[in-house]
Amino acid sequence: MQKQSFLKIFLIAIISFAAFLPGLVFAQSDATLDRIVSQIESLYPPLEGYVIAVEGNGLTLDLKRGMAVKKGDRLKLIRYGRELFHPVTKKKVGRKETDLGEVEILEVRKDFSHARSLNPTALPKEGDGVRSPFQKLTFLVAPPNIKTRKKIDADRLRLNLEKKLNRHPRFEVPAFDFGLWMIDEKLNETSALKSKSLRRLKRKVNADLILIPNVHTIKGKMVLSYKLVSSKDGSLQKQAQVLSDDLPAAKARRETRRGTQTSFDAKNQPFKFIDKNQFPYEIVDFDAGDLNGDGKNEYVLIDRYRVMVYKLKKGKLRKIGQLRKRKGVDRFLGVDVGDINGNGRDEIFVTNQVGDKLESFALERQPGGKNFKHVWKDVNLYFRIIRPFGAKPTLLSQSTGFEAPFHGSIKKVLYKKRRYILGSKLNTPDIYGKFFSLYGLTQTDLSGNKIKDTIILDDKYHLRVYSPEGRVIVKSDEYYGHDPRFIDVGVVEEFGGLASGSSNITRAKAVRYKSRLQFVKNGSRRFLVLPKNYVAGNGMLDQMVIVENSGLAILGVNREGFERLFESHKQKGYLGAFRVVPRKGNAGADVFIVTIDKDYVSETSPMTSTFSTYFWELE
Repeated sequence: MQKQSFLKIFLIAIISFAAFLPGLVFAQSDATLDRIVSQIESLYPPLEGYVIAVEGNGLTLDLKRGMAVKKGDRLKLIRYGRELFHPVTKKKVGRKETDLGEVEILEVRKDFSHARSLNPTALPKEGDGVRSPFQKLTFLVAPPNIKTRKKIDADRLRLNLEKKLNRHPRFEVPAFDFGLWMIDEKLNETSALKSKSLRRLKRKVNADLILIPNVHTIKGKMVLSYKLVSSKDGSLQKQAQVLSDDLPAAKARRETRRGTQTSFDAKNQPFKFIDKNQFPYEIVDFDAGDLNGDGKNEYVLIDRYRVMVYKLKKGKLRKIGQLRKRKGVDRFLGVDVGDINGNGRDEIFVTNQVGDKLESFALERQPGGKNFKHVWKDVNLYFRIIRPFGAKPTLLSQSTGFEAPFHGSIKKVLYKKRRYILGSKLNTPDIYGKFFSLYGLTQTDLSGNKIKDTIILDDKYHLRVYSPEGRVIVKSDEYYGHDPRFIDVGVVEEFGGLASGSSNITRAKAVRYKSRLQFVKNGSRRFLVLPKNYVAGNGMLDQMVIVENSGLAILGVNREGFERLFESHKQKGYLGAFRVVPRKGNAGADVFIVTIDKDYVSETSPMTSTFSTYFWELE
C-alpha cells in the first residue's frame, strides 16, 4: 500500500515538473517581451502624493497638472506610521500604513489640486498620503507587421505578446481578435486608428490601449519596435524599439504544424496540412454547415459565451457574424449545426449552462441577411447531432438530472407545425445498470442489415458497439477520447463529514465530457473518426487528467467491425473538437481539428486554441 502511494506521488511530481518545464524554457527565451512590458508598465505607475494643507473637509494635495489625475478621480487616503525593517537584512522595506477612506479630486491646478475627504469620520492631516487604487489596463494586440527577409511566425509573436500582457497583474487582453476585426472592417493600420473606426471598435470591445508591433532589420540586427496608442482617440502613448534575437521563426511554426509523429510513417499519412488559425482563449466546441442555403459551408466556433461564425478560404478563417451572451453567467458546453427544420438552411444548436440548469437555444440565419435570430430559446436540454451512414442528420436531446448532469432517455428532436418537439426515444439497448448519455455516442447500420447499432465511448474510454438487443459486438483494448473537461450541470456542492465536525466540501457526480464520434464515407470506404487524447501516466491517474498531446484516430468500418488504419499527427494540447466534411463529387474530405493548449500548473494562465485544416486524400 505504501509502495502504491509512493508511486502515485512520484508520478504526480514527474508530471507536474514536465508540465512546468515548458514554462521555464519560455521564460528564458522571451527577454525581449519582458522589456516591452516593463517599458509599458513604467508609463502607468501608481499615482502617489501627499496632503499639504487641511481646511475643514477640504484638502490640498501636491498633485498638479501634467500628472495622471483629473477632476472626479478617487484616491485612497493613507496615514503613514513607523518605518518597517526586514528582520534578517535589516534593510528598510517601507512604512506602516492605515487606510482612512477615499478622497475625491475637485480641481487640478498648475502646482497643486483641491480634494475633499469622502469619509466623515476621518481626520486628515498634513503629511498623509494619497494613492491611486489598483486599476487594470486592457490591451488589444494588432497583427505584427514583418519587414525583414528572415521568416518570422507573426501569429506566434502576437500570441506571445498577449500571454505576456495577460500575466501582468495590472494588464489584460480580452478574448477579441483585433486582426480579424480589421479584416472584417477592411481596415489597415492607419485607418483602424481613425476616430470613426475607433468608435465602431468601442461597440465591439472595451479596451484602453492598442499595441502595434513591427519587426525590421537595422544593420543586420533584428529589431522589434512597437507603437502604443489610445483606443479612445488614437493618440500615440509611446513608441520604442528593442533589439531581439529570439523572435519566433517560421520554421518553428512548420514543426508545430507537423507535431510529434505517431507510429505510422509520414508517407502513409493521408492528411495534408493546409493552414492553422490561433486564438488566445479556449474554443469550447466547433461545427460546420450551410447556414444561408448557398451550398457553401460556414464554420461555427464557440467559447464560453460567444457564438462566432466564419468563412474559410485556403485554411484562413474570416469572421462574418457573432452572437454574444452574458459573460460569467452563460457557459456554453457544445454546438451542433444541421438542417433539422428542413428549409435548406442549417440551424445552430447551442447547449448552454446557466448555474445548475440549462438554457440552451437554437439560431437561424435570416434569408438574404447577416443576422441570426433565435428559433428556440430557454431549453433545459442537452443537444447533439449524429450523422449515420446514408441518413439525414439526427438531433438528439437529453434532460438534466437532480444533483446529476444527465437524466432519462435520449430523445430525438423533430420539427412539426413550425416548432421543435421531442420525438421518440432513441433505440438504445436496455441493459441493467447501464445508462447512456448523448455525448460520446452515435448510431449507424454497421453490418448492412438495416438495423442500427449503438456506438459509445464507455466510462473507461474504450470503444464499445452494442446490438439493439444489448449484446457487446466490439470492445476496444485501447482507449480513445479522455477529454479533461467536466460537465457539472445540476451538481451541488455538499458538506461532507458533518457528524464528525468536518467541513470538507466535495463535488459529487460531475462527469467528464465526451466529444463526438463521426462516421465518414470517403471514396468507396467507410470510416469511424474519433478523438484521442494522450494523457500523462497513460491514464493511470484517474482524478488528474493531464493531456500532453492529441490527434484523431481513423478506424476502417467493415462487416466484422473495425480495423485500425492510422492516426493523425499529434498536436500539443487536448483535442477540443473536430469535424470531417466530405467534398462533393467523391473528391476527398476536409478535416478540421481544434486543440487547446492548457497550463496545468497555473489555472489562471490564458489558454491558446488552434484551429487546423487538413485535406484527406483518397487512397
